[in-house]
Parts: sequence; C-alpha cells; structure tokens
Amino acid sequence: MGIQDLEKLFFISQQIKEIDEKKHYDFVIDTDTKEGKTRIVIDEYGTWKKVPSLTEEQADDYRRKGFRQFVPDLIDFKNKIIIEYQEESEGRQGVLRRRGKIYKKGHDEFSDEDKDIFYELAKFNQLKIWENTAPEKQSEELKEFLMALLPKLPNVLIGK
Repeated sequence: MGIQDLEKLFFISQQIKEIDEKKHYDFVIDTDTKEGKTRIVIDEYGTWKKVPSLTEEQADDYRRKGFRQFVPDLIDFKNKIIIEYQEESEGRQGVLRRRGKIYKKGHDEFSDEDKDIFYELAKFNQLKIWENTAPEKQSEELKEFLMALLPKLPNVLIGK
C-alpha cells in the first residue's frame, strides 16, 4: 500500500467523521504497518475474531481450524462494517480485480468474491468504493451506506 492509497483511506475516514457527527461509528484504518490493526479471521460458519498480531505459527493454527484471515481497508468491529477501497478496477465492474488473488500482505489466498462470501458469513456490512468512480459519487455512496445502517446499530436512537 503506497502513500496515495493511505491518503485515500484517511480521506474516507475524514468523510466518515463529517457524516457521523454523533460518533456512532469507530473505524480503524489498515495502515499496512504490519500491525494488523484491521486483521480478522473468519471461518466457514461465520465465526470471526479480531487478531491484530499473528505469528506465522498462529496463522497456520487458525488455518487448520478452518479460519481464513483478512485485512480490510477500514473496519468498525463494534458495528460490523467493512469499507474496501478498490484500486484496480474499471468503474463499478471491478473487472481487473474480480477474480484477482490477494495472496500478499498477510492475506490468505482468496479472490475478492471469496472474501465477500466470508464477510457475509460473519454478517459484516460491506461497502466497496471504486477508484474510478467520480469522487462526488464516492462521497454520496458512502453517506447513503452509513445513513442506511444507522437505524440498525445497537444503542442508536434516531432523532434523539
């Protein structure tokens, strides 16, 4: 992940803060510093765990137990929300990355479609922000996504 990618993630995070004046969301950014702040492991039953630090031996142990590890770009563990910034795409289709493997940076070897399935099994809401979509449209989609989730969040009273 380069500086430009990080800048995009921090920009998205800033947009979230502007949308979320009452601080209902608590997103963590994957800064790619090997800390694994956003790392989660998910099994085929949807059981998930937050695992910020994971040795190779621990990762192998999780794999043997049926877990696969993922490092989303932004994640709100409390509200089970993931935001992925899709760098390698053609507009909204994502054709260049649709079946691309993500076997790098501490990820297991899965396509983006497989990753989506695991996120769904764990009942995470996911938004993909496509790089080639106009910035205004990206902002609009982000706001619509977060506002639609707001009534579903625990302990949130709308209008109070």
